[in-house]
Amino acid sequence: MSDMPPAEGHYQPRKPYRNLILAGEMGIGKSEVARRVADYFEAPLRDIEAELEADAGMPLQEVRALYGEARVTNMETEMCRELALQRSAVIAVHASTILNEANRRRLAEAGVILVLTTALNEVLRRLYASKRDRFHDVNERARTMIRLRQEWKVRDLPYPQLDTTRLTPDEVAAQVIAYWQSEGDF
Repeated sequence: MSDMPPAEGHYQPRKPYRNLILAGEMGIGKSEVARRVADYFEAPLRDIEAELEADAGMPLQEVRALYGEARVTNMETEMCRELALQRSAVIAVHASTILNEANRRRLAEAGVILVLTTALNEVLRRLYASKRDRFHDVNERARTMIRLRQEWKVRDLPYPQLDTTRLTPDEVAAQVIAYWQSEGDF
């Protein structure tokens, strides 16, 4: 793909000053797209879920089960405070993080937000592919659907959206790169 990183020793595009915040519901591919965009610009990559899980030493689902949703929300809020100080970074966030008004305001002050969307049947296909046998568990599937229904509200926020349903990961990355270059302030 022509929009991917140049070979070593060649011109490296200048990364925008403002952060790029990629948001969307689970199963959309935010982390993969964020990685590709960060690689393209040689920009710092911050994946909130991965960082929170590393800090907690367990998956966020376990944190929710042990300590409740309020604990996860507090962890996300602290991470958003830290990320608001960063510049020229690619930040992947869950829809639930950006649905929180304080988090949304902090992140929007430091960057441009792009919401990745996908048709429901494609989200479910991707979730099934990633969860495999766990998705056959009625309780796991119910938890996933409840969370997906909540996260779906990110589509109502007043931010640009990119429908990834019929796009390859390279095509999504190319469109996200173009968006960040046009909106990120150099």
